[in-house]
Amino acid sequence: MHPPRFPALLALICLSASAAWAAVLDGKTPAYFVDRYGPAKSSETKTSGSFVHTTRGAVTVKGQFSVREYREGNLTVQAVFFLPSLELASVRLQLRQQWTAEQIKAALDAYGGEWRPLSRNVAVNSWVAPDGSLAISMLTWLDIQSKAIVDQVAKTLADEEAKRNAIPKF
Repeated sequence: MHPPRFPALLALICLSASAAWAAVLDGKTPAYFVDRYGPAKSSETKTSGSFVHTTRGAVTVKGQFSVREYREGNLTVQAVFFLPSLELASVRLQLRQQWTAEQIKAALDAYGGEWRPLSRNVAVNSWVAPDGSLAISMLTWLDIQSKAIVDQVAKTLADEEAKRNAIPKF
């Protein structure tokens, strides 16, 4: 009889779970979007990006970004990549009509992770993945943000708050 291999099995399960958690936007490269939706309808480089915060609304984050727009039927997809790495910062999925609960679930599943509801109300809902990625929906759009951009939004807000609270020097 062999001794139980529980520690090895537990390590394998934890490794698999952490890989799944870290993979919310991993692998979603420009090539992924071209393969899925065809060539970008538009592409531009920006020195700042606007990202949605769950309670503060749009927050402008400074940095180098490549913004690419794709279309398929009545779906518009705006992918924002960090430059020069081309890692996905966020993706906005927009329909011409309000999203259904089934469509939101399918979209969240397509971008990986185990999403846990953060807030729910009539118009705005949000979810968080174990890696800290964030998803926010409002009527006709769904934003999925990487942990990296969630952190940059939080830092931008903290910096703005610190500036407001600074004692003026005379």
